[in-house]
Amino acid sequence: MARSRLKSVMIPGCLVMVCLALAACSGGPYTSKVNRIDGQGTKAGVQETDQDGQTTIQNTLDSKTKRQGLGQHITEQRRAKKVEQLETLRSTPRRRPNDPIYVNLMPPVLDSKMQQAEKSKGAVERQIRIDLTSDSIIKLVEGDRMFSGGTSRAAPSIADVEVSPKVSIKDVYVLQSHTGKPGKMTAVVFEATITCQDPPVTSTVSETGDMLQKVETSKRFARQIKQVILERIGPGIPAH
Repeated sequence: MARSRLKSVMIPGCLVMVCLALAACSGGPYTSKVNRIDGQGTKAGVQETDQDGQTTIQNTLDSKTKRQGLGQHITEQRRAKKVEQLETLRSTPRRRPNDPIYVNLMPPVLDSKMQQAEKSKGAVERQIRIDLTSDSIIKLVEGDRMFSGGTSRAAPSIADVEVSPKVSIKDVYVLQSHTGKPGKMTAVVFEATITCQDPPVTSTVSETGDMLQKVETSKRFARQIKQVILERIGPGIPAH
């Protein structure tokens, strides 16, 4: 009986000693959660013991407070940077109402049907250019050339606005004027993405019309582009 009791005491004790020895040999710190009592009451913390037996207790509430403080500091820095950017924009002189707006008209992307329907290569682009240059404020630029009224001359290499058009032919359903019933029509669809860096603006416009009236549809399409450039973007463009 005495031997049995001795074994029952020694075996758990040996297991504890082996675990402690393995933890010491691993060289890593031992971490446990503790409750620390000081003059201000009980505080939750994390106790860490290194391989040399040095023990430190870190208050978990202090760690949380530090993380919150860091996040608040980053937020304040971002807010201050945004305010600084707004102040810079306000202090930058803006263009006057009659000053030119330089526009980079990218070559239009034509779908396969539009490419086949185009009678002469570049005809769609030329029509869009003519429609846009009808406004005295808008000056089309391409590289270091500016187009105005069919002529070209030197111009700033960086445009204020960029226009990326796309033209396609699609079958659409419309109400027939003589019957009032829906019917299929071959239509030309003009689309464009208008972008500006300062002020930061991205806008899209589109115009759809009968394929037999594509010139009139192109003019309506150009009017939409000019409206965005002159009314939405123009007042915020920096002075040249």
